Amino acid sequence: MTRWNQITGLLSGVMLASGSLMLGGCADSEEYAVSEGYEAGTAETSTAKLEISGMMCAHACGGKIKKELLEIPGVANASIEFESGRELNSAEVEFDPDAVSPEELAEKVTGIADGKLYAVASIQVTHFAKEATLPQ
Repeated sequence: MTRWNQITGLLSGVMLASGSLMLGGCADSEEYAVSEGYEAGTAETSTAKLEISGMMCAHACGGKIKKELLEIPGVANASIEFESGRELNSAEVEFDPDAVSPEELAEKVTGIADGKLYAVASIQVTHFAKEATLPQ
């Protein structure tokens, strides 16, 4: 084995091991809190802000999460807020609460890659309604 093959083999092993650690340590918790609130708005709609750990980049991770969320029946829109180096990033999802629950949104995110990549830390749901129809 040449010296170059030894070096590239060693580097490949180190990269594989560090990647396994990163992937294996991201989604270690399925516990999250769901909080709900009501606000006056111009239309009746609901949004969920999911705080997500394990995102490493905006394009691949954020794009995958957004794509998966948009495939859920009842989801109208999804956007990702990502900042490098931050422990928790987020997805904001506009959804129909009669068609999908906040827990189903979280299950979709945590189910990506068999639960090895992302964990949902919390979900903040806001239901918007015309002021006259807000619950008291």
